[in-house]
Amino acid sequence: MIYNGLILIEHNIKEYIENKLGRTGLLYRIYSRIKEKESIEEKIERKGYKTNGKLIQDIIGVRVMTYFSEDIDVLIDYFTTIFDVISMEHDYPEQNQFNPVRINLVCRMQGDYLAEFNAWKDEYSSSFQYIDSTFEIQIRTTLSEGWHEIDHTLRYKCKNEWSTLDEESRLLNGIHATLETSDRTLFMLFEDIAQQHYKNKNWTGMLRNKFRLRFEIGGLSPDIIKILDENNDVSKQLYEIDRNSIITHIIANDMDMEITFDNIVFLCNYLFIVDEKLLKLTPGNLKTKFENINLLR
Repeated sequence: MIYNGLILIEHNIKEYIENKLGRTGLLYRIYSRIKEKESIEEKIERKGYKTNGKLIQDIIGVRVMTYFSEDIDVLIDYFTTIFDVISMEHDYPEQNQFNPVRINLVCRMQGDYLAEFNAWKDEYSSSFQYIDSTFEIQIRTTLSEGWHEIDHTLRYKCKNEWSTLDEESRLLNGIHATLETSDRTLFMLFEDIAQQHYKNKNWTGMLRNKFRLRFEIGGLSPDIIKILDENNDVSKQLYEIDRNSIITHIIANDMDMEITFDNIVFLCNYLFIVDEKLLKLTPGNLKTKFENINLLR
């Protein structure tokens, strides 16, 4: 059984995140869930909420899975700006140890979300007495997502069954360590591909693999290709621009800009290169948006 009153809150939170992230061009997947009544009651008993005075903070959960591990910190920074994050669990792997890495943000409901929650809390006062007006955001990579699901279901929820399985627990953690290595290898692979395209003057391929965003269909315009072909200094500066710096500017300024290859070049040029020929090609509406950018240099 699910508390139907929470469905609207869950839907709106997920939709809000999708709308926000969709404008950044980041590659990700997202899904959400509401804890069922039986799961809530089990957690209340297992965690001792009736006696320790704590409240369940993940009645609504959202999981965002990014394609690349380098985007995890970008997402953390973003969510802390658009939500009221009251706590964060961010594990960092220790040297010579195989430990799972969790990135969970607990956010306080606000505005319409909070009003809707409080209305249902009043109606189901006895059932909601151990539930906090918060929701949880979990951040994972797509490679680690399956591992976390297995770990949560078959180890975390039944820790007593693993109390004497030190070697097996280490092996399970070791699988996660392998996935972390694969995440890093994936990043290095596409960096290498971007470099090869740069050397071959395949500018669209270079941009696709360097920025790793959800680009709109269609490559670079011939006019931009001509400029990059003829000016090695401009193409080199474009290649050397820090990817996350561009993404951070898009996020911090909540830019309403289509993620096309041309637009990314125009933005890079405005922020860092300042080539006159590219500036002349930049559409007037984009120039207006760029002029309002809060520079983060």
